[in-house]
Amino acid sequence: MRRVRLARDSNPSQPDRELLARLGFARFTAVATLFGPGTGYRTELTEDGAAFDEAANVEHNRREAERVLRQAYLRFPATQALIQGLHGRGSIPVTGAHYMLARHGYADPNDLPGFRNMLAKLRTLGVVSYSNKHQTVRVTAPLPETDEEATLVRVRVVEPDRPFSNLRHLRQLLRECKGFIWWVDPHFEKRGFEQLLEEADASKLKQIRILATKRPSPAEIGDYKRFKTEMTNVGIEVEYRIVPETDSQIHDRYIIDRDTAWNVPPLATILGKGKYSEFTRAQQRPPFETWWQKGKPVEELREHS
Repeated sequence: MRRVRLARDSNPSQPDRELLARLGFARFTAVATLFGPGTGYRTELTEDGAAFDEAANVEHNRREAERVLRQAYLRFPATQALIQGLHGRGSIPVTGAHYMLARHGYADPNDLPGFRNMLAKLRTLGVVSYSNKHQTVRVTAPLPETDEEATLVRVRVVEPDRPFSNLRHLRQLLRECKGFIWWVDPHFEKRGFEQLLEEADASKLKQIRILATKRPSPAEIGDYKRFKTEMTNVGIEVEYRIVPETDSQIHDRYIIDRDTAWNVPPLATILGKGKYSEFTRAQQRPPFETWWQKGKPVEELREHS
């Protein structure tokens, strides 16, 4: 609770800097010190950091400070992956939970003590029930239910034994899109139209663009045209383009809207190929418009070109 107070020091310790930065509470800029060797740091508290600092160190309002801190921990991809992966499973061995997170790349497979420390902190914040005696853990925090909670989500895990949850992740992501949906998938398949049809909301969307490199079959083109007609009738413009593989820089898959971009798994993985994967918020927005200009509308494709 006192570490945000340390953020105002000229030279907080490296662990404190790392923790505060990871929590999204502070930003640090290295500056040369005027006297003596070494480097100091100029500290800037974020809005969340200032709110925590005010609650914890000025008002001594522990409940509010813990609420802000809990929200910060819920933003961690590792926390989100843990909640999603263990949701509904009851108590499981700590080693199993650690393995699950390591499998998705959100824990060091060789650092079980560090994972136990994370569980101890999440226990104090009411996110998990962790028994040090029995070495078991159970998630107590619910999955995001409101739009506000959904904006905190940075990762959605895909696991073979969670086929409905995997589909739910895709539908939630599409449902949250605002303004438009740009879906980039080198091997886009017609089952994507079904998911778009389920979630496309003309009150929030005006455009859907699909960009692929794999040439659709005549049957897939027929489905696309029917889908486009239906979306046009409700006020959503739909376009589908193919970029030649010889001229393509597309490797990953993305779903992009006005405000965010997500790396997404292949549809086959989401809909049941028995693989582990995840949806993750992209760290930077991909150059969709550049790729789009290189594409050719599906309607203009020649049958044997």
